[in-house]
Amino acid sequence: MGVCPKTPVISRCPDDAPATASETPAVSAVSSSVAPAAPVPAFAPQSQDERLARQTIVRHRQRLDWAMHVPEFEPFFREGIKELGLPPPRRGIGLRALVDSMMLEAKKDLLLWVLSRYRGMLSGSRSCKLAEGWGVSHDGLPRLDPDVPMSAARWPEFSEHLQRAIHLEHRRYKEAQERLYILHHDLPEKLASRLVFDPAKRADAVQEGCLGLLHAVDKVDAGETPFTNYAQQWITRAIRNYLLGERFPVHVPVNLASQLLREASQATPSAPAPQRPETTLLQPRVSLDTLAMSDDRPLPLPDESVPNPRDLLNRQELLRVVQDMINQLSDKQREVLVRRYGLGAGHEAETLMNIAQSIGISHQQVSMREKRALEKLGSILRPVIREMYG
Repeated sequence: MGVCPKTPVISRCPDDAPATASETPAVSAVSSSVAPAAPVPAFAPQSQDERLARQTIVRHRQRLDWAMHVPEFEPFFREGIKELGLPPPRRGIGLRALVDSMMLEAKKDLLLWVLSRYRGMLSGSRSCKLAEGWGVSHDGLPRLDPDVPMSAARWPEFSEHLQRAIHLEHRRYKEAQERLYILHHDLPEKLASRLVFDPAKRADAVQEGCLGLLHAVDKVDAGETPFTNYAQQWITRAIRNYLLGERFPVHVPVNLASQLLREASQATPSAPAPQRPETTLLQPRVSLDTLAMSDDRPLPLPDESVPNPRDLLNRQELLRVVQDMINQLSDKQREVLVRRYGLGAGHEAETLMNIAQSIGISHQQVSMREKRALEKLGSILRPVIREMYG
C-alpha cells in the first residue's frame, strides 16, 4: 500500500488567509464593546498536563481550520449550517467569518456533514494533506498520489476512512478540553464575584463565565503564556457582555447596546443623543410586581369587570357538551327540554301546562319526560363537570 509524500499538516490551501477565530469580525465585534480585563499577577508555569492538553487542542483546531478552507468544500457550508441547525450568518458577518468563528464542536459537525455529502473530484495534493493531517490509515485504500486527483468514484471509500479518523481525533480533543476546563473551573466564579455586585445576577454571570472559559479553551495556543491570563480575558468579556445585555428589556446585539449606552452617556442638553427607534430600549424596566400608584396610594391592578378568560372557555365548552348531549335524547324528551327551558334560538321557557296542551298529552306525562331527560343528561354530564371544575 502506498503512502503520500510527507507534507506539512498545518499548511493552508493556496490563497487562503489565516483564519484565527479571535481575529474574525464576529468576535472582534463583541470584544470592541468590552473594556480589556484588568491585569493579573504572574502565575506559576503551566503544568505538563496543561501543556499536553493545549497542544492537543491546538493540533485539532489547526486540522479543522485547514480542512474548512478547502475550496471544494465551501459551497456546502450554507446548506450544512441550515441542516445542522447552527446559527446562520448575521447582517454584516459573512459566511466565511461565521465558519471561522465557530466552536470546534460545530466545526467538526459541519466538516463531517460536508464529507458525507461531497461527491466531486479533489486534487491529489489536498487529498494527501487530508490523509496525512488526520492520520488516515492506508489499509484497504489505493495509493494516494499528490499529482493524481481524487476521483468521485474513489471518494466515498476515502471519505469513510477520513470521517473515522476525525471522530478518533475529536475524542482526544474532548479529553484535553475536559482536563483544561477542570484545571481552571473555579475561575468564572472568582471573576463573577469580582465583577458582579447584584447577588441575583451572580449565578447567571457565573454560567456566562463558564461559556467564556469554554471559548478560551477552544481558542488557546500552545505558547508558554499561562492559560489563566488568557482565559480571564474571555471570561471577563462574557460576564461584561451579559451585564450589558441586562440593561435592556429585550435582547440587543452587543455592538448596538454599546453604541446606545455610549451615545446616552455623551449626550448633553446642548447636544442630545440622536433620536432613533432603538433609543426607546434605554427606557427603564418596570417590574410586574410593582404596584401602580395614584396620589401615593396603590391602584388595584385587576379589572373586576372583565370576565376571567378561563371561565369563559369553560362555559363555552360546557355549552357545547350540553348541546351534544341533548342531541342524544329521544325526540320527545328533546322537545320537552327545549321548550321547558328555552334552549333553542328564539324559544322562551314555557310551563308544563302549556307544553302539555300544545302536544296533546297530560301534565304528568310531560313532567315524566322532563324528569327522565334530566336524569339521562345528569349521568352523562356529571364526570365532565367534575373534570372541568374539580
